[in-house]
Amino acid sequence: MHPYRLSVAFTSLLAGATLAPTLLAADYQLTVTNLTRGIHFTPLIAAAHDPAVHMFHAGNPASAEMQAIAEGGDVQGMNTLLGSTGASVATGDGLVAPGQSVVLTLNDVATASVISLSGMLLPTNDGFVGIDSVALPAPPSRAATVFARGYDAGTEGNDELIGGGAPGVPGFPAPPPVVATGTGTGASGINVDAEGFVHVHPGVLGDLDPTGGVSDINAAVHHWQNPVARVEIVRLREGQGHNDDAPSAVGNLTGSVYSSSALELFWEPANSMGSAVQAYRITRNGSVVANLEGFSYFEEGLAAGTSYSYSVSAIAADGSMGEARDVTLMTNAH
Repeated sequence: MHPYRLSVAFTSLLAGATLAPTLLAADYQLTVTNLTRGIHFTPLIAAAHDPAVHMFHAGNPASAEMQAIAEGGDVQGMNTLLGSTGASVATGDGLVAPGQSVVLTLNDVATASVISLSGMLLPTNDGFVGIDSVALPAPPSRAATVFARGYDAGTEGNDELIGGGAPGVPGFPAPPPVVATGTGTGASGINVDAEGFVHVHPGVLGDLDPTGGVSDINAAVHHWQNPVARVEIVRLREGQGHNDDAPSAVGNLTGSVYSSSALELFWEPANSMGSAVQAYRITRNGSVVANLEGFSYFEEGLAAGTSYSYSVSAIAADGSMGEARDVTLMTNAH
């Protein structure tokens, strides 16, 4: 089977067609939330790209770059490939646990772009969370919410056994956070062939035998149904011809460390020329930890002697978001 390669098609404008005024590029923020009970996402990759380009497309064979994501969570090849087409690309840097959110920012996105996203589903052989060529919010809208399905890349048979995770090697990788959810060992495996094309994932079979059975996947924990993720897309910066009335950045973001496990952030309110500021979004190490009113955020239960990077962004009533401000704090060692 020859892997389906990401392709770009060119079309010519019809004679006499009227062109809309060209808008400048804009920035977009994606907040991706894992909606499953027991599935982890590998580091995600998101891209805003020409509509003629596909990260993947249901019904077609997966590219080698998509196979690397679906079987082992490796986004480097896809990052390089999409970047070569002029796409705006953003990648995550860690596993996304059940119920957790991660924020990705796409910069200088062309107005005619569409958005795609993917990341491996663990534990699965070649499953991935994905959205394919979804339209970005267009003026006057600033925000959109998309629910992402789980797909099967069709590049590997779903034997449901722990393995190396390299493309073409049977089995799925099992890093410690995934093992901690209850994966098993010693299963005989499920005898099934690769489908050869991308399709909606049917879910896992699993079993309840931790040291045998037919599957190393725990049926009581890892069973899931679609959708597997919520993707909130917010335009941060307007293009030409539209007033940039998103909230300003917060002022004077500072923090105080109280102990080896507790700290607090403080900031001055953001301003908005458009809709009133409704709340503030706080992220820690790239993951959303709170949306709240007020001008401070207290957190406890942190690890001792550990550095944490926080960002705070204002959210207006119309969903627009201000530029993030960042601060890094380290908890006391003892």
